[in-house]
Amino acid sequence: MTKSNLGRVVETAPEALRGLSREFVTEAVLNLALIAGVIAFGWNLTEIAVIYLVEIAVIYLLFCFAALFTPQPVDDLDGEAWNADPTPLQPISLFPPIYWRNITFVGAKSLFGVIVGGVTIPPVFSSYNLGSGLPPSVSLAVASIILFQLTRAWRYFVVDQSYRDKSPADALTLAFAPVTELLVILFGVIAPVTVVLAGVAFAVDTDLNSPLVLLIYLVPIGVVRTWMGSLDPQTDDFQLKFN
Repeated sequence: MTKSNLGRVVETAPEALRGLSREFVTEAVLNLALIAGVIAFGWNLTEIAVIYLVEIAVIYLLFCFAALFTPQPVDDLDGEAWNADPTPLQPISLFPPIYWRNITFVGAKSLFGVIVGGVTIPPVFSSYNLGSGLPPSVSLAVASIILFQLTRAWRYFVVDQSYRDKSPADALTLAFAPVTELLVILFGVIAPVTVVLAGVAFAVDTDLNSPLVLLIYLVPIGVVRTWMGSLDPQTDDFQLKFN
């Protein structure tokens, strides 16, 4: 590489990095952490699944909760509840008011997420011995996820009281993004990779619990998660309709 080409790379690198979304960088870092956990701490498939499902559950519950405080109406929804000013309820004085129409809206839209969670979470946690507690490395990963998602919710809805300018659909878009990501990973990565590995294991004696096999899953999962992290769920990059 010539000096002139190297100079152009150095000049354009900061601008290219600024163009990456915070979620893109975060997803890349989180998936590198999962790979590091397999290599350094010997995480197995169940521990990785626990970390990932905890992340989805935290995001889902956190932003469904945030949706209760958003006073703006949902676009393209008609009816007396959405055409009039919402009636505030304030059960806890330390929090902003919530709205009954938001409670019914979130409850109706959450059925799909509850079904997906009911299908995926119990089998994973039933195969994991929670009685002995989580390993310290897994506990640290879970705590980091919770802290990061709290700061993310703070940035989207609390800073400058921005929740006042949002509708419950805005919050549910963020809540359902990882659920959509999970379905893409299940059918686009885990299913085909499992079929291939099963064929390999049938032909060759292969330990399906080896770190190499886990990395074969984690690398394409990381690609999908990083790509979806580059899509902004609040723009046309990533569209979920809640009307």
